[in-house]
Amino acid sequence: MKNLKLIIAGIFLFALNPLQAQTEKEENSKVYFHQDFQISFVPFVGTNGINSGITINDYSINVLGGFSAGTNKLELAGLFNINRSDVSYAQFAGVFNQVNGKVKGAQFAGVINSNLDSVDGFQAAGVTNFTTGSVKGAQLAGVINFTTKSVEGFQGAGVMNFAVGSLKGTQLAGVSNFSIGDVNGTQVSGVLNFARKVNGAQIALFNYADSIAGVPIGLISVVKSGYHTLELSTNEVMPFNMAWRTGVRPFYNILFAGIRPEIENEVTWSFGYGIGTSPRLGKKTYLNIEATSEQVSKGEVIDLNLINRFYLGFEYQISSKIAVFGGPTMNFRVFETGIENHPKLFAYGDPKIRHERTYDNGNIGSQFWYGMKAGIRFF
Repeated sequence: MKNLKLIIAGIFLFALNPLQAQTEKEENSKVYFHQDFQISFVPFVGTNGINSGITINDYSINVLGGFSAGTNKLELAGLFNINRSDVSYAQFAGVFNQVNGKVKGAQFAGVINSNLDSVDGFQAAGVTNFTTGSVKGAQLAGVINFTTKSVEGFQGAGVMNFAVGSLKGTQLAGVSNFSIGDVNGTQVSGVLNFARKVNGAQIALFNYADSIAGVPIGLISVVKSGYHTLELSTNEVMPFNMAWRTGVRPFYNILFAGIRPEIENEVTWSFGYGIGTSPRLGKKTYLNIEATSEQVSKGEVIDLNLINRFYLGFEYQISSKIAVFGGPTMNFRVFETGIENHPKLFAYGDPKIRHERTYDNGNIGSQFWYGMKAGIRFF
């Protein structure tokens, strides 16, 4: 058993370093043999014998693994296929395919496809597709797709897609997409999208781009040349609020917090999140349409006291870096009833509660009223 393990380890070590195992004559030879069909057990143990590395096959069957100069039509292997030059049409391996030339057609591997040139077609791997050339077509991987050049088509991975060059098409990943070059298309992931220049859309929890001609949709989207504002505002509930907007004017994220100093009681404070859009109305005017949700608490006690707010307002740019804004709001409060530590609802005046009711056997209550919001923004 020990000897068998050493033999298998030796086969894999040899398989992963095929070029080093060749004679100098084979390495420098520009003359390749051609065979319609070959079958082998392991490299050099088959119908092509010691000429395996300088033979291009139309059809190739490798019981465990094989090594050849290239494949024209079809190659099958129980474990691995290794090709010194190009592969065309179809290649299947239980563990890995390694191609030092171009791939044209379909490539399937249980673990990894590794190519040292371009891919024109379709790749599917249980773990990784790795390509040092450009990709034109589709890559599907259980874990990661990686290419050092551009991608034109589709990349789908369970964890991550990584393209050093540009992307023209779609990246879809369970965790993250990276495109160091430009993106002309769509990036969709569960956590993070990263790109330089985007002409299309990004959809993830977190998105980053240097610039975008389109819309990033996520919990937080940062566009280097996009929309960033610091806002100071007031409303009928919280007199002092600070918010940060990030994204692009067609769709941005809002992170904010508020405070209401109390003379006799503990400080009332709040924090929240929202989304918005701000279409241009005129040279210096914009419409603001926003939806936010804000938890309001007093002291260290945090009981359910959520104010959901819809805001429709107008913004006027005093200068390129300063704007003022204001407008009406519709407010829907959801709170735990019977809690003594809820802060006083209104800071200014006493807006009329338009609608009020209780739910869940009286444990949850709701209120609806109209309010206002106004302030100043710094760009």
